Amino acid sequence: MTFNSANAVIDYSSIGFSSLEDLNDPFECSALCFEDNDKLPNNLQLNAYRNRLSRKYGILSLTRNPLNTLMWAHYGDDHRGVVIGIDVDKAGLNDLSKCVVPAKFGEMIYTSTIPRDYFPTSTTDSLMSVGTQLSSFHEDSYYLFKNAFLHKDLAWGYEEEVRVVKNIIDPKGGSRYKKYNYSNSVGNWNQVQHQGRPVSCLSIPQESIVEAYLGCSTYKNVSRLGLDESEYFSIRKKWKTKGVDVKVVRHKTNSWDLEVSDYVV
Repeated sequence: MTFNSANAVIDYSSIGFSSLEDLNDPFECSALCFEDNDKLPNNLQLNAYRNRLSRKYGILSLTRNPLNTLMWAHYGDDHRGVVIGIDVDKAGLNDLSKCVVPAKFGEMIYTSTIPRDYFPTSTTDSLMSVGTQLSSFHEDSYYLFKNAFLHKDLAWGYEEEVRVVKNIIDPKGGSRYKKYNYSNSVGNWNQVQHQGRPVSCLSIPQESIVEAYLGCSTYKNVSRLGLDESEYFSIRKKWKTKGVDVKVVRHKTNSWDLEVSDYVV
């Protein structure tokens, strides 16, 4: 993420969950398919499921490798940003009672062709009740969620993504396009607007934010962050006082790879 986003994550001890419809791959949920008939063709059933799943559940996208050069280029502000290291157990992201897909079951499945494991034709009642009040992991529902959330084109495999899926419904209702705080059975949330889309930010324990990797071009571009040098180092010092292990990433000599510097400037 960008440096300023990382600073907000550490300051507020929260991480963002996005809806299916707001992710950058327009083919999300394409692996979910149904047996069709004259009244309910597959595409009608799929669209109904996608819309309801998107409005009821949020997705946290994690990656395994903090030194992935493509991830830095695509998501780390061209190597000027930060990778945040999260302890998923301390953050409650493996809690079966509060995740419909916990991190330990959220491994992405990358394939060169779309899986076609057809679900039975939906009924009107099943379409209307998609995900109703489901907030915890259920083995009998995992197959549906796996097909909906955990399949992607092989081209995305470089991300090494692991997802966490949570119920983001405000039990009191509330606008998707309004900034506000709310709580439900799985956590405390702050809904914000980021780049024109809503993001549901989950409060996590401060001690679950354990690392911050600074990009190899972060320090060289301090002025682009709207900071002077003293402010930049002050923020890094603040992160350390919060128990975050701050690391600096650099380009490995005579290699395309990145590595962690053996000293922190």
